[in-house]
Amino acid sequence: MISLIGTDLDGTLFNDHSQISLANQQALRQASAQGIQLAICSGRTLPTVAALFEQTLKVPGYRVCLNGAVIYDPQNQLLQKTALPPQQLLVAFQLAKRWRVRLCICGLEKIWVYQPDLLSGKAAAIKAPRLTLHSEAQLKTLIEQGNKFYKFTFNLIHFNFTGIRQAVKAAGQLPLHFVRSGRYFYEATAPGVHKSAALALIAAHANLDMANFMCFGDYENDYEMIRDVGYGVAMGNALPRIKQVAWRQTIDHDQDGVAKILRKTAIAN
Repeated sequence: MISLIGTDLDGTLFNDHSQISLANQQALRQASAQGIQLAICSGRTLPTVAALFEQTLKVPGYRVCLNGAVIYDPQNQLLQKTALPPQQLLVAFQLAKRWRVRLCICGLEKIWVYQPDLLSGKAAAIKAPRLTLHSEAQLKTLIEQGNKFYKFTFNLIHFNFTGIRQAVKAAGQLPLHFVRSGRYFYEATAPGVHKSAALALIAAHANLDMANFMCFGDYENDYEMIRDVGYGVAMGNALPRIKQVAWRQTIDHDQDGVAKILRKTAIAN
């Protein structure tokens, strides 16, 4: 019997328009009505995940944010926050500056963005960042002021393939949980911080067994989650590595793949 349904967002629960389809909404609401716990397990920040529960799904659920670095229960009570070591953040900035890649550093609600061409005044084909990170000195000041950061990301800009490869190679040697979550998009959290570890905490909190969890994902930041739960489901668009450890595969994220499996296995029709 499924006791908890956990799902990634991008490439999984979201369709190509970054929306939760009506079919997926209905399936998750029905699961919640039947007493199954829900968890959104995403690399996104708390405000995004909270809004999906409160405004879109309109059901309670666990918020596993920033790839498991921040976890809230269905009553919006904090279960755990695991910040990145400040020294690793400073090294990440140095790598981004040296190899000219975009660096995003995520707080609980805000994201600071360092992008070399923005600082030089060139046009950049990205959405305006919430906050611009100008220098290592600014980052040091933010840390000294007590700001906590839970995830950082590297991603490719302006076809700088050499830069992203070199930055990723160096970051991969740091004591971090470092994974790829897009073709040229990489994410880092503190050592041991990932979605499966967050689900283990939830299992202990709710007195549940992860063998009865059904979770959906598509990319490398979902690997441990899909591998470790009893019913890991890979999307049709998932990486081969994710499909290899999955219990079952569903159809594409843009074809209501989450709802399809839930209606076949977890919820009463």
